[in-house]
Parts: sequence; structure tokens; C-alpha cells
Amino acid sequence: MNKREKNGRGGGKDDHGKGGGELAEAAHALERELVRFEELAESARRLTLDTRKGIERAAKSTTEAAEAQQRVSMALGSLIAAIASARDRHEATATALAARGEEIKRRAEQLGELFQRFAALGEEGRSINQLVQETAARQREATTPEQIHEVVAAMDEVEGRMGRLADEARALAQAATAAGIVDLAEQADGMRQQVTAMRNKVGLLRKGMLARLGGGSRPN
Repeated sequence: MNKREKNGRGGGKDDHGKGGGELAEAAHALERELVRFEELAESARRLTLDTRKGIERAAKSTTEAAEAQQRVSMALGSLIAAIASARDRHEATATALAARGEEIKRRAEQLGELFQRFAALGEEGRSINQLVQETAARQREATTPEQIHEVVAAMDEVEGRMGRLADEARALAQAATAAGIVDLAEQADGMRQQVTAMRNKVGLLRKGMLARLGGGSRPN
């Protein structure tokens, strides 16, 4: 087996399963049979017909050329079948590729929407953190009952916003998990845990501020 035949028949990278070299092999087979047919037909045309022996040779050569022509027709049919198979493979691959493209597009849109929600939660978290810092500064400066009431009211607002943020982070984590986006689900759940921990701390600080009022109850 020569190098070209090895390339045509082998199971190399360019092969596609069992029929990887069918198209090339069919084309090579047609070329071989066509060359042989042309040689026999030319030989039949060159033989003289002025003797009995010459006529017999010409008849034999013509018969061999006709048989070669039949082999050419068979090889041509095999090539046509191989081309049809290649066309079917191409169309199937193109269809699968188009479907994959649509799947990627849908996933990208889904991922984009979920990350937009995560970005919005991040903005809310930064806003709450700023409010916490401002409230902490007011807490340190609060000395009168009126100032303490104002700080407690601010802490109530912070706790409420943190509670909503934690709920939204939980919902996002669940949505990301359902969509199979593991990293986003982990990030959203991590945000929920952080916000919940901060909310608990704010709650303790609020109770401490209420205790400073002496009543231990929320202001009206």
C-alpha cells in the first residue's frame, strides 16, 4: 500500500468515523478506471483492420474497453453516492452547528440577565454599606433620646433593606442553580450569607441603642 492509499484508507484526523475516506477513495477509483478505459479505447482505435488477426485483436480490445467503460460507470456511481453521503454529512453538521449557535445565544442571554440582577444586588449592597457607615457615625455621636431614636429608625431601615437584599440574593442563587450556572449561584449565596451576618450585627446594635433609652422597646 502506497502513501496515498494509506492517507485515503487510514483512520487519521481527517477521517469521519467509518466513512472517513470514502469520498477520496471513490474519486481515486474513478480516476484509475477512467485512465484504464481511455487507454483501452485508444488501443482499439489504433489497431488496423486490414487483416483477420487485426480485426480479432481490435474486437478483443473493443470488448475490453467496453468492460472498462462499465467499470467507469460503476466507479462514477460510487463517487456520486459518496458525494451524496458527504452532502448529507455536511448538512447534518451544519444543522447541528446552527442549533449549537442558537443554544449558545440563549445561554448568553440567560447568563446576561442573571448577571444584570447580580450587578443590581451589588449596587444595592454598596448603597446599604454606605448607609451603615453613616448610621455608625451617628450612633457614636448620639447622646440625647431624640438622636438615639433617629439612629434606631435608621437601623430599622438598614435591617429592612438588608432583609430584602438577602431574599433577592437567595432567589438569584436559586435561579442560577436551576440554570446550571454554578459560579454565579455560589457568588449570590455568598452575598446572601454576608448580608445576613451584617443584618444580625445591625440588629444587635439596634437593641443596644434601645437599651440606652432605658425602655428596651422600639420607639413609636
